[in-house]
Amino acid sequence: MSHVDFNLGVWYPDGGFGALARGFQRLAKEQGVTFEFESEVEKIQVRGNKVTGVKTSKGTLNADVVIANADYHHVETNLLDQQNQSYTQQYWEKRAIAPSALLMYLGVEGKIKSFAHHNIYFAPQWQDHFNTIFHEPKWPEDPSYYVSCPSKTDPSVAPKEDENLFILVPVAAGLQDTEKTREKYFAKVINHLESLTGENIKDRLVVKRLFAHNDFTKQYHAYKGTALGLAHTLGQTAIFRCSHQSKKVKGLYYTGHYTHPGIGVPMVVISSQIIAKQLKDAYDH
Repeated sequence: MSHVDFNLGVWYPDGGFGALARGFQRLAKEQGVTFEFESEVEKIQVRGNKVTGVKTSKGTLNADVVIANADYHHVETNLLDQQNQSYTQQYWEKRAIAPSALLMYLGVEGKIKSFAHHNIYFAPQWQDHFNTIFHEPKWPEDPSYYVSCPSKTDPSVAPKEDENLFILVPVAAGLQDTEKTREKYFAKVINHLESLTGENIKDRLVVKRLFAHNDFTKQYHAYKGTALGLAHTLGQTAIFRCSHQSKKVKGLYYTGHYTHPGIGVPMVVISSQIIAKQLKDAYDH
């Protein structure tokens, strides 16, 4: 990470990371891929030890190969019968799960002079916050946080004279997530930001959306409300991460943040490149 930060530089796709997803979609469509949205996968169908398709909320799709990029725990424990699961519930309970986050999506009227595109605040006793994530799971008393202000470099993400703010407070997975807690930390962070910058922010808000554990679980079926999947401990790195290929079902593959190489947008893109090569070697005759 230090090599990337100091030597390669931080790269940002114009239009935000949604532009990256849309770019993949355009490329896929050019290759003849069909997309079906608002169609929840309810079951991965298996006959014998071979995948045969997926049952969705809109019907059944037959398939010789299924690639799952949803939450690995969800796919294993909710979309597969027990005899077809590569990992037991006991396995998941023993894993070190990466943090969740309280995310604040904010639209601010007018410019904020003090911000760059990327801004990080470390609390004076930052180790205490780290301990609440990894050793004594609880909401932090004095949080460190990250602020992204992409409108500083990308005019497409906010009206010309306004700002787009994304604030991330890392917190432990599996915590109780309530509206009261969200609002408490929103007020704490915004008040602190205003004291740091000397600028009024909360009175200029035109957009406010808070997103945390319950949302990660509801929208992404994220295990324990994690934002990131498996933590990068030594025992959960490289070959010790979840397998790209099902150990029980032929034709079932996995990609994403639980697999090798791991967490982060570049990492999950590389994960899919690994799968693409495996499929090409296996099926491109």
